[in-house]
Amino acid sequence: MKTHLTLIYLALVAGCAGLVSCSSSGTSASSPAADISSGIGSSAIYKEYNAAGNSVLNKGWPYKLDASGIALDDKHTCTLITRRHVVMAKHYKRGVGKQVVFHNRQGQRVARKITAIKGGSGDYAVGLLDEPVPAGIRVYPLPTPTPDLKTRLIDVPVIVTDQHRRLYVHRIKRFQSYLVFFKYSNHIRKKILVSGDSGNPSFLMVRGQPVLVETHYGGGPGIGPFYGDARVQMELKFLISELDPNYSFKTVSY
Repeated sequence: MKTHLTLIYLALVAGCAGLVSCSSSGTSASSPAADISSGIGSSAIYKEYNAAGNSVLNKGWPYKLDASGIALDDKHTCTLITRRHVVMAKHYKRGVGKQVVFHNRQGQRVARKITAIKGGSGDYAVGLLDEPVPAGIRVYPLPTPTPDLKTRLIDVPVIVTDQHRRLYVHRIKRFQSYLVFFKYSNHIRKKILVSGDSGNPSFLMVRGQPVLVETHYGGGPGIGPFYGDARVQMELKFLISELDPNYSFKTVSY
């Protein structure tokens, strides 16, 4: 179990090619990985955040996760799955006509507005932006569904975000229907998710790339719709096509 956690740390801290190819070396007391597990390294995505203008990113270990596709200007968080579509928690969605603000890797502000929303059968909704975001903003792929995917993901670490624009590392505990349940790891920082964290995304790191795995529905370690579920993806495709059929999400094999 510790090996999994070390690998995800190294994927973030050292920017390695992917979980399966990382080494567990370099975790001495002076290493960034040791800083993370001891709580020394800041977990904040931004050093200085400004929803109305440009922001300054934290260039420590959180910078290895490209968070530019997460609109964190409001607690009703939106996450890009195409250049024009975002996912949100259906019970905590941002309204039609509301602005969404992204910041690229240089901290430059990109603002859009939500023009329409379609809710899913689970706790997820898809919002349509007034125009696509530029190339400098990350669009997150989803896990490619396979018959054994859920089995292989048990105990795998995930990067969890919260309403305060911070990152944590939890692990996948189990799946039930279309939901994924997380659990804590005792020897690293953890977040007790609370009201206001709903809709914030969690990611797998696959070959150095963040892959959207969940948006928060329940508190504690975290519960939410699993975006690698074939039924969820089928419905997302329908919702996206209803809003603008010229776009589609991508998937990445784990």
